[in-house]
Amino acid sequence: MDINEKISNVERKLSELSKPPADIPHSTVEIVAAHCESHGEYEQRVRTITGMIKIPPNHTECPGCLREQLDELHREREQIDAEARRRTIERLKLDLRVPERFADCTLDNYVPGCDDAKKALRVCQAYASKWPDRLKRGGGLVMCGKPGTGKNHLALAIAQHVIEKHQSTAAFTTALKIAREYKATWSKSATRSEDDVIRQFTRPDLLIIDEVGVQFGSEAEKLIMFEIINTRYERMRPTILISNQSKEELSAFIGERVIDRMNDGGGCTLAFTWDSYRGNRA
Repeated sequence: MDINEKISNVERKLSELSKPPADIPHSTVEIVAAHCESHGEYEQRVRTITGMIKIPPNHTECPGCLREQLDELHREREQIDAEARRRTIERLKLDLRVPERFADCTLDNYVPGCDDAKKALRVCQAYASKWPDRLKRGGGLVMCGKPGTGKNHLALAIAQHVIEKHQSTAAFTTALKIAREYKATWSKSATRSEDDVIRQFTRPDLLIIDEVGVQFGSEAEKLIMFEIINTRYERMRPTILISNQSKEELSAFIGERVIDRMNDGGGCTLAFTWDSYRGNRA
């Protein structure tokens, strides 16, 4: 009997004691005074079978003891659930594959050095806090602008948040890696198809794509990027794009269609235009 069955069993006993004895054919119920060492006197129901088959009388338990058992079982289930959550979070963080440099990044230890950085932090905090809605509507984020301004920190902090608070799946990759894995399917010796790669990058609840604009920028690579983002868009899967290009350069590089899809469903584009953040990171 697992923990939930044990809880249901005790709850059933307490529920039965809160009602008049059930009318069961070929049986009688006697109410007697019983004594519990922990809770004192209580009314005990003794059911005796009067039919042909002789079964030992059934004595109800002390209601106080049953309530204590139920409380203890609930505490035990909370511990089991907490341990299950811990293991799930640990596995999800391994699947996220956070670069070691950003392993400890959170929304709390991002140190904004200017008003625009504070605004970016507030947007990311709001995005993370409203994750169930973002997941329902599929809204993403585009983080573009100067290097060293904390784009990776904030993006991965959001991923850590949705894993820890909601046990959502998340993955971190680069545009170049996506292009390489997709192109690898064109080889005669390939063991995966293009659809396999698409599924790999559309499966996570949240996908973070770094270094957008670093790949060579061929039409084929742009189509690959659009295919993945569009598939995620259609399936309401939020995506975060990170690029060191300006908003205008990125829009020209991956196309207005991609930007439009990223900004739909409550998404937005954040321009990181301030000086390098790396020296200020906690």
